[in-house]
Amino acid sequence: MPPTPPNSPSSSEARFEHRVRVQYVDTDQGGVVHHAAYLRFMEQARVELLRHRGVDYRLFEIERRRAIPVAEIRVRYQLPCRFDDELVVECWVGVINRAKLRFDYRIRRGDAVTTTAEITCACVDLDRERIVSMDPLLREAFE
Repeated sequence: MPPTPPNSPSSSEARFEHRVRVQYVDTDQGGVVHHAAYLRFMEQARVELLRHRGVDYRLFEIERRRAIPVAEIRVRYQLPCRFDDELVVECWVGVINRAKLRFDYRIRRGDAVTTTAEITCACVDLDRERIVSMDPLLREAFE
């Protein structure tokens, strides 16, 4: 069952917009953006959202020995995108709790919504390779 489109964030400050220009390599033989390329676009937006909120994800992993790997992905492709399209990837945190962080996405081409998604990440201790409580740095950035 496809995911329901994520709700809009409650304030414009909660939403982050990342622009992506579709490259030829992102398309399949039919000239349409391959489904896996959207995941890369969303990851770029997620990392930039973290940066925008004061979290350098690279340093987060190195200094705090924590990570937020993807645990679940739900994507609904609504309209195809093609080479050279300029897309806006909207990203915001829909859920943050003890051990998970859910990023919600809406990808637009102009005014048309092409894709919606929810990506759930778990907070993990890199040394012990175990799920742990959400790092306070992430809580502060999104609560």
